[in-house]
Amino acid sequence: MGRIAGVTAEETRERLLDAAARVFELKGYDGATVALIAQEAGVTTGAIYAHYKSKAELLAAALQAHGERATASLFPPGRRSDAPTVLATLGKRLATRDAHESALLVEALLAARRDPELADILGAALAGRESLMTGIVARAQQSGELSADVSAAAAARFTLMLGLGSGIAASLGLPSVDRSEWSGLIQRVVNAFTEEEQ
Repeated sequence: MGRIAGVTAEETRERLLDAAARVFELKGYDGATVALIAQEAGVTTGAIYAHYKSKAELLAAALQAHGERATASLFPPGRRSDAPTVLATLGKRLATRDAHESALLVEALLAARRDPELADILGAALAGRESLMTGIVARAQQSGELSADVSAAAAARFTLMLGLGSGIAASLGLPSVDRSEWSGLIQRVVNAFTEEEQ
């Protein structure tokens, strides 16, 4: 059986991802068994395998779901933002990363060093996010929203590295910096992408 009676496949999937995130965070990747995740979600292990091929795929999906939820909360549906606003909003969020999301990210990165399947899945997921950001920057450069003097690929890699670094800082419990100072710094970085080099 792939889902709980009376619950849609999407609701079952969300329940699995939330349970997986909690168990991975509590037990670590190696200690988190499919049986423990199923128990936390209130489903059978068969329900997990109906949605995900492996524990590695489940961890990557949980990480992606948490990231998508956090991003969706920043951008209300139906309202389009220009690229500089998107970059500034995402950058400013990094100063207040969710501790649970950060712990899950760091656990995934550490586990990927020991698990080649997870490394492949996580690498592909991060490459996909970087590719998405490359496309956003490239389209904004073509429309004139962002200057074209920096390659879209380099800008996307910079944002990926900044995001990963902020997750590590948050998981280590480093003291946060002043929010307005961080916002000012991010705005200066974004402004550098909106002005042509002189």
